[in-house]
Amino acid sequence: MPEYLFVNASWRLKEVQEHKLILFFLIVLNRCETLKTYQTPLTADCVEFCPIGEYTDFFVCGNYQLENGEKSERIGKLSLHNVSMASLDPICSVDSDAILDIKFMKSLEKPILASVESSGYFRLWAVSGLEIKYIASKQLCYDILLSCDFYDMQSAVSTSSGALVLLDVSTESLAVKSSWTPHDHEAWIVAFDRKDRNILYSGSDDCCLRMYDTRLSLGKGTLLGKKGDMGITSIQSHPFEDYLLASGSYDETVKLWDTRSTRSPIEEVCAGGGAWRLKWEPKYGKHLLAAAMHNGFHIFSSQLKKLNLAGSYMKHSSLAYGCDWFRGGFFRGENKFLVASCSMYDKALHTWSFSESVC
Repeated sequence: MPEYLFVNASWRLKEVQEHKLILFFLIVLNRCETLKTYQTPLTADCVEFCPIGEYTDFFVCGNYQLENGEKSERIGKLSLHNVSMASLDPICSVDSDAILDIKFMKSLEKPILASVESSGYFRLWAVSGLEIKYIASKQLCYDILLSCDFYDMQSAVSTSSGALVLLDVSTESLAVKSSWTPHDHEAWIVAFDRKDRNILYSGSDDCCLRMYDTRLSLGKGTLLGKKGDMGITSIQSHPFEDYLLASGSYDETVKLWDTRSTRSPIEEVCAGGGAWRLKWEPKYGKHLLAAAMHNGFHIFSSQLKKLNLAGSYMKHSSLAYGCDWFRGGFFRGENKFLVASCSMYDKALHTWSFSESVC
């Protein structure tokens, strides 16, 4: 082939590839559509849908705000919202210390919610009627509590000093079952294995992702992979597939792990921003939702333990922090999933739909 034809063909191929890439991203963006928005009174950092029966249309938003005055103070709020109402205006709200994470218990027939707070307090709340009612609390330490998770009647909590705490939440005394310090820096995230109540995972600013069997001596646990270059911020076990774990990091990667083989991840993709929260779609488990901080929210399809970008929601103008799926699968019988998300400094709470059928 003459050289000028080869150069021209190369440029044409490059143009075609660029047009395909642009078309792909347009399709990915068009799969996500804003439904409702609300301006929260405080900076927003976490969202959780209720998994219990008649309350599945309800979700709770948690707030964390640093008030700079003569004495800096961290304040927070919990607000209850319903996706079936005409707006996202809160049905009710309660004041608290600044909230870092919230989780609903899934093992009860009534909606019970935990919040972990900047004051070191772990609190239990009930969603009853159209109210959020206080149940019990326990100050676990004087550090900041960063994340929590449930398995049946036990809860795991992580702290800013790198400690982990296991609680018995079957009574209002909230008895501490065990506590230990496996990390050298902030333990950003703790999560139970979805199939085995004895297996626990944690991730930290010390760049370590660790796994523990709570029946054994706890200590440092088992390190998954090599120590990374940046902090581990998010972990979630797959709702159906045994031994499949997703993790996210400040290094902007989302990884999948087979927890039977801890040497290296089985899949890795880039989220374009720190992967602060990861949530598997709970009904079918075929999609993974990521809050990517400076780069919006993304949905990855999961097939044969491979991740592919399926949708992106870029309508927030600040740090993408909190997100969760509507727990009932397709919303209102349509071929669409429903997501709630919040971002920090613009105090924005959104609901939006995602459909892979849009093209």
